[in-house]
Amino acid sequence: MAKKKNKNRNLALAKKVAVESLRFQTHFGLKMMGRTDDDILQRMAEGEINFIEELDLTQDILDLKDLVEGVKKELGITPTPEKGDFCTSTTAIALGIANIPTLDNMQMPASWQEQISKKILTIYYPEESRNAVVGWAKANGYNTSTYLGQPIVKFKQIYVIIERTRK
Repeated sequence: MAKKKNKNRNLALAKKVAVESLRFQTHFGLKMMGRTDDDILQRMAEGEINFIEELDLTQDILDLKDLVEGVKKELGITPTPEKGDFCTSTTAIALGIANIPTLDNMQMPASWQEQISKKILTIYYPEESRNAVVGWAKANGYNTSTYLGQPIVKFKQIYVIIERTRK
């Protein structure tokens, strides 16, 4: 009985730590982009983080951020600007998962409920380096597979297709 109680407590604590980490990293990312604490995008991000927590996507988003950062650090490759399912998320943009030239021109945010119902989301990399990104993900322990000939990275709740940006 005590072991089960401790296990449940540890899981709840791990989720709380992950949410606070996501919250801090998102707000810090927005501040690095020149946004103040009372900015509308900070408030939008806060609501988005709460919704991500409710859908139990927190760890998936943090793991995807680690993947994108690792690829950027090791290979010097960033996701293609203004492409993919994450370009309408303030949180994803603040974390560096997606990028757009200016936050003021961001499209209307998509609902995370709609995003998760797709189950498969896309992130775009330049055509000439997409295979290197997939190779890096495999080499660094990410669960990869293919779906209709496209490489995907499997997370707990979502799958992310690593798509090529065609010129």
